[in-house]
Formats: sequence, C-alpha cells, structure tokens
Amino acid sequence: MTQTKYIAGGTGVFGSIARTVFLIVAAMGSIFLLVTGAVVAFFVLAALITLSLAAFTFFWAKAKVTGKPFGPKAQFEKARQDMESQFKAYKEQMDGPVLDAQKTPDGWSVED
Repeated sequence: MTQTKYIAGGTGVFGSIARTVFLIVAAMGSIFLLVTGAVVAFFVLAALITLSLAAFTFFWAKAKVTGKPFGPKAQFEKARQDMESQFKAYKEQMDGPVLDAQKTPDGWSVED
C-alpha cells in the first residue's frame, strides 16, 4: 500500500497544524477575493446607472429647452403629423378635378 503526502506534507502533529493553517489561509484568501469582486461589481453597476441617468436627464432637458420631441415614439408621432399637414396642404393646392385615365385599344384615354 502506498502513502499519499499532501501539500502541507508529513504526518503527525506538525503536519496536521500546517495543513490546518494552509486551509485557513486559503479560505481567507478566497473570501477576500469574493468580497473584492463584489465591491468592484457594485461600483461598476453604480457607475453605469449614474451615467445612464445623467444621459437621460441631459437629453430630456435638451428636448424640453429646444421644444423637440424626446424618444423614438414622440419623434415618429411628430414626423407623422408633419407629413399629414403637408399632404393636406398639397391636396388644397391641386388645380382642377382629378382625371381618370383608361387604357383603350388605341392607347390611353383621359376623360373628365
């Protein structure tokens, strides 16, 4: 039968103490790394939230000061209203009646 030696090595009282100390130090190190990673993640998340809030506030205030719509839905609605008003103005400027063209054997014919 073979004997297995661990990292701390040896058997007896000193080997057992060394192995216990090594495990305690490793556990403390892993807890330290876990806490450090959590703190870094918290500050990164806080920075992203702060920057997002600052950007939203800036663009919202800019839209209020300039009077332009803010956001894609508001911009689309404004563009749709502009197109409708331009179309109505165009319809009012049309001269004469709308003619209907029909295809005949001799070509196209337009009648009133």
